[in-house]
Amino acid sequence: MKRLMFLFLMIMSVISLGGCQEETVNEQDLKSFITEYKKIIYTADAQNSEENTTLLKEVEPYMSKEIFEKNKINGVFDFPQRFAKENQKNIKLHDVIIDSIQEAPEDNSYKINYTLLVMIGDEQIEKAGEMTIQAEDGHKFLIIYDWESPVTVDNKKFL
Repeated sequence: MKRLMFLFLMIMSVISLGGCQEETVNEQDLKSFITEYKKIIYTADAQNSEENTTLLKEVEPYMSKEIFEKNKINGVFDFPQRFAKENQKNIKLHDVIIDSIQEAPEDNSYKINYTLLVMIGDEQIEKAGEMTIQAEDGHKFLIIYDWESPVTVDNKKFL
């Protein structure tokens, strides 16, 4: 009986230790991930726009296959480069502000409302957006939804 009780306590200890090792995701982790991703998209030199295939290779690991294909078809990734070249204004991500985070534990995802501060030439604009990120093993994140509101810059739509 003592052996059975000892075995039971050992199993319970292992189970509870396993549960304690689960890492939590904090706002700074999510902000760093979003900033890293958006910096790739919102860095454009008016004189030397990056080749589209290079940009696509850089952003692809950040998102699910479905959202990557959808955004690629819609020109989301290369729009800032085209805008920079057509308007002769450099574009640079200045900051990402996390407005709110809603956690969905059932599918290990986070719905995030954010504001991008983007420099277009000498002007700073704000772009509101929504993103859903799924947390994978080892703090790897994957974007499963991303949308930004268009803004107007010099009477032109900046998507």
